[in-house]
Amino acid sequence: MSTVIVSRAPPSNNANNKRASPSPRSSASSSSGSKRKFNSGSTGPSDSSGYRSVPGLKAVPGSAMPANGSHGNTVTVNGNDTTNGKRSVAGTTSDRNSGSWSGYLSGINVDRGLVPQSIGCVHVKQLLSSSSQELALKSYRQAVRVALELRDRTTNLSAFQVRRCRTCNDLLTTTLMCLQCPYVGCKKAKHAEAHARDVGHIFGIDSRSGNLYCFGCKDYVYNFTLEKIRMDKEDFLEAKKLKKRREMTSQLSPDDMKLVENNSQAPPCQAGLRGFQNMGSTCFMSVILQSLIHNPIIRNDFLSGSHDSRQCQRENCLGCRIDEIFTEFFTSPTTTGYGPALLLTTAWKTQRSLAGYSEQDAHEFLQFILDQLHATSDAKSASDVDYCGCIVHRTFCGQFQSDIVCPNCKNVTMTIDPLMDLSLELRDRKSDASKILGLQQCLEKFTSQEKLETKYMCSFCSTRQEVTKQLTIKRLPLVLSIQLKRFEHALKSNKIDDHVPFPMELDMTPYTTKSQFKKRYVYELFGVVCHQGKINTGHYTCSMKNREGLWFNFDDAMVTLSSEKQVLASRAYLLFYIIKDLS
Repeated sequence: MSTVIVSRAPPSNNANNKRASPSPRSSASSSSGSKRKFNSGSTGPSDSSGYRSVPGLKAVPGSAMPANGSHGNTVTVNGNDTTNGKRSVAGTTSDRNSGSWSGYLSGINVDRGLVPQSIGCVHVKQLLSSSSQELALKSYRQAVRVALELRDRTTNLSAFQVRRCRTCNDLLTTTLMCLQCPYVGCKKAKHAEAHARDVGHIFGIDSRSGNLYCFGCKDYVYNFTLEKIRMDKEDFLEAKKLKKRREMTSQLSPDDMKLVENNSQAPPCQAGLRGFQNMGSTCFMSVILQSLIHNPIIRNDFLSGSHDSRQCQRENCLGCRIDEIFTEFFTSPTTTGYGPALLLTTAWKTQRSLAGYSEQDAHEFLQFILDQLHATSDAKSASDVDYCGCIVHRTFCGQFQSDIVCPNCKNVTMTIDPLMDLSLELRDRKSDASKILGLQQCLEKFTSQEKLETKYMCSFCSTRQEVTKQLTIKRLPLVLSIQLKRFEHALKSNKIDDHVPFPMELDMTPYTTKSQFKKRYVYELFGVVCHQGKINTGHYTCSMKNREGLWFNFDDAMVTLSSEKQVLASRAYLLFYIIKDLS
């Protein structure tokens, strides 16, 4: 595939702008918002708080409807709808109103002051813990199917008709499909909001993406259960498209294939697809920021408003800087490189070793960013990772299990340690130190049984023995961050420049504590960070997969279309895998 340039960095006069490399150190493995009245225009009675009652969405006396995701208010949601309606999309029928809707949201008491912000939308949480859970999930599945199938029919008139606003007939702007009835309303003229206000149906599904919008929070919201439903349907549709594409291309002659390849153009730039300006040896920062932007779990968490930089009162908050970058990347039409000056300044103030324009290690910067994101959350201390609800630990944290076996009494001493990433040696020094291992071989070596050189005092038989030790993964994280240790620091520093084979899909089951799992745990590659140059100087680039499954290469502000073949041929330093099945 020929390389297509999507955006290009302006020429730089500073020859050192692209120089950054790992450090010689070895890498170790709200304030409440303004209260808003819902003026529904109805003649219903006002409650004791002075807010007019809305059918199916009434304020508890002494409280106000929360606005813009603010906390501290209590809302009782009670929506009833007995309308039977069907939405048909070019042969696809979505009956999202079968069964009784009576009491669909009845009895849900939302006290936002008692729920940590990190868990996401409290309205969704309460809904999915109510007796209406199955009906709500069924309705969401059908609505997501409609939305995702519509997305591939944007030139079809029938698709536009289904997506149009039922009030103003607008076909082009973003519309929301009501989760509880067949109504479709636009966001621009606030007809969807008016429907939610008048009828009390507070959830809408974006007709273009299938993402859930909560009118109680005034924002798109994220939930693991709902996101899994959406991702499963998206994967199913992508597999169908890929199969159809392969069937079509298999019928082409080699000359036709070459003609198609040479005359194909890259899709236009879209939300989240943007580079970073190099501000003087900051390429190590750019590649890590791209890995966060293209991490589906981190991205959805920030876009759901889990950390609002407009309300945060902390000084030098890295979480605020990351939130501002997400806002800029996913709302601004600009496609030129973004200059992360505020993030750079905040990082300098927070970590003095980062100050200046010296060369830094991308892996160490990743660890720094994750530590800072944890510190800016309202979760517990990092030492209590099993109970930490911050997005960092929910995304990257797993558990190691270390088993030490005494050969005399066969006693096993087990230790559990946190896992935030894997740092893998690339050589097998016991057999052939010159041979470079592939990723699966590195993992096999990492989790294989080894005999310790130092004798160990067994606490069970009270004898000193040459014990064996084995490290396995007891609990896998949602996102697996892997460092390939290319930089060796023995008698002299050295960089391993060889290609290390790695797969697009990685089965982690063989490397887990066997008794813990009865199913396969397969991960999918979504990010690769590479380092070109020597151990003391060089340049970082990365390849990331976007939401449509396309690979792009990021070289500071320059963004170019890539391919799976090019990605697999790259000399990776950091690899990012996400688990395929969230269940």
